[in-house]
Amino acid sequence: MATFHLKVLTAERSFFEGDVERLIVRTTEGDVGILPRHINYVAALGVGGMTITEGGKSRLAAVSGGFVEVSPEGTTVLARTCEWADEIDVNRAHAAEERAKRLLENKEDKKQQELAEARLKKAINRIRIAQK
Repeated sequence: MATFHLKVLTAERSFFEGDVERLIVRTTEGDVGILPRHINYVAALGVGGMTITEGGKSRLAAVSGGFVEVSPEGTTVLARTCEWADEIDVNRAHAAEERAKRLLENKEDKKQQELAEARLKKAINRIRIAQK
């Protein structure tokens, strides 16, 4: 089966690098599937899942924010945060969800509300991905 080169980077680490058959990633416009010989493409990432298929096996990760770029040289994902489903600390994610909900209840200023909403989305996404 045909493959393409994929790099997934965060500020903290090189998350993944290798030749893959498929990438499915959540952009701000919805899920996008990348296959070998995909057209040039750039999109902002949303909060959601990312599935990497390598050697016929798929692996799921939680992703939030960043960009995906596809070119003839390969595909690069620059993610604000990214973690494999099996690395997610579900108890920590539930605690983050509860903290974000409490912040939303406090009816702070608009900036604090937006920050709390983003934290809540990220926590819920991490829990959802870990449970798949």
